[in-house]
Amino acid sequence: MNTTVRMKEPIFIFSAGWRSGSTLMQRMLTASGEILIWGEAGGALNRFAEAMECYRQMLGPGNKKFKHGFGGEGDQQYQELTKTGRDISRKWIACLNPPEDVFLEAFRSYFNSVYSGPARDLGYSRWGLKEVQADIDAAYFLRDLYPQSKFVFLIRNPEDCLTSIKRRRWMDCPDREDPITFFANHWVRLAKEFREADFGCHVKYEELINSPGAVSELFEYLEITSVPQDFIKTSNANWNVRNTEDLTYFERRRLYRIVGSEREKAGYR
Repeated sequence: MNTTVRMKEPIFIFSAGWRSGSTLMQRMLTASGEILIWGEAGGALNRFAEAMECYRQMLGPGNKKFKHGFGGEGDQQYQELTKTGRDISRKWIACLNPPEDVFLEAFRSYFNSVYSGPARDLGYSRWGLKEVQADIDAAYFLRDLYPQSKFVFLIRNPEDCLTSIKRRRWMDCPDREDPITFFANHWVRLAKEFREADFGCHVKYEELINSPGAVSELFEYLEITSVPQDFIKTSNANWNVRNTEDLTYFERRRLYRIVGSEREKAGYR
């Protein structure tokens, strides 16, 4: 492992679903030569966040309601263990767990081993991740691991997203019978969560490709200076398809019924 490169805090790109421009942003930031943005993990970030939530519940006070139930008082049991030594065989220790910081450090060590180390070996001084399925709980989880990290919340007009997804034969859809409902609800949930987040940088795909000022603000926030200014115009890595289908009239109606309110709040008219 190349230990001569000092790694900076990571960048996390959270996109409101597929075909929102996250891969374009991933490639653009990696073009700086400073940072390697790793690709999607298939929703694994949500599961890491969920695991941390379960540990917090087991450690939490018994009178506090968590996502899956009341706390297990595991932290209190641990504190009693440190005071009394190993003689706890006659105490209630059903939810005994190490302190929260132990879990956070373990998760941090995992991400450093999987992402930071390999990026450093390749000569990058920074690393990051991009996701299209990760929700706001995953963002909070990563912020706990890396308090100084940078977050980008990316959205695109849902009509354009779903048109592009349809042209790719409803890619990655678990419900082949009703893809409109699945993708529309996915967009609404993530777009709403990202809009309400009080941290990070909020970016629209339309601004990313049309507004040099918005791109400059993004680079300033991320503290990146060496991305080619004409990268978006000269980038030719589009995932081309022959299918040119548009959403049908009825597909659009169903889409608007689901995304209507959140679409307007996002500034799409």
